[in-house]
Amino acid sequence: MDVVKNAWEIQSEEQALLALAGHDTPEEFERDRRYHAGEIARLCSITKESRGFEIGSGEGTVAKILASQCLFLDCNDISSSFLERARTNCAQHKNVAFHKIESNYLDYLPEASYDFGYALHVFIHFNPYDIFNYLQSVKRLLKPGARFFFDAYTLGEQTIASFREHAELYRKAPESIRGYLNFNHPRLVRAIVQEVGLDLSDSSELSESGWMRVLVTKKSDAKGKIIWPFRR
Repeated sequence: MDVVKNAWEIQSEEQALLALAGHDTPEEFERDRRYHAGEIARLCSITKESRGFEIGSGEGTVAKILASQCLFLDCNDISSSFLERARTNCAQHKNVAFHKIESNYLDYLPEASYDFGYALHVFIHFNPYDIFNYLQSVKRLLKPGARFFFDAYTLGEQTIASFREHAELYRKAPESIRGYLNFNHPRLVRAIVQEVGLDLSDSSELSESGWMRVLVTKKSDAKGKIIWPFRR
């Protein structure tokens, strides 16, 4: 059980980079985070008046970038060691708070209080039950009409090499499953979003090639009127 709980605790710079970026170099990792921070800011329409939350803060690079663009940001992670790194990385920003995720997902955060949320390279590690339970928390946290971005993995031409690598890792150490990639079909992701009661934006990309980009919104009122995040 301790192996499962501590799947994301790290002791060195090399281990941290491997956990966050796979085989990317530090420079490639930095470019990736900056690109996706800009994507999240655009998709979620982040402004200086926006309050947001992050699932999986890692070492805090994305939070550091977005902190200067929003009112407040609550960062959440299951790893104490990564949270400590994120606190150091974001020390100059007083509008960022850090929370350790324990057993109840994000139930400790205030209901209907957030204008946006995101999870970058986090849901790629989730099984269907985690996806469902985290999205349940997301729905509770978002204000009506607010948006949440996450990415996910399916088995396809873009991800087959990663699948083979993690299948071998699993063969050698199946107890470390929570640290490995999970491959969920787009139909499954779509069905879970629907079951939770969030609305899938038409800007989402639920491709069968490998990477999925998912943008969901919370219904704007009890009648089910939807505020779509983009106008064509």
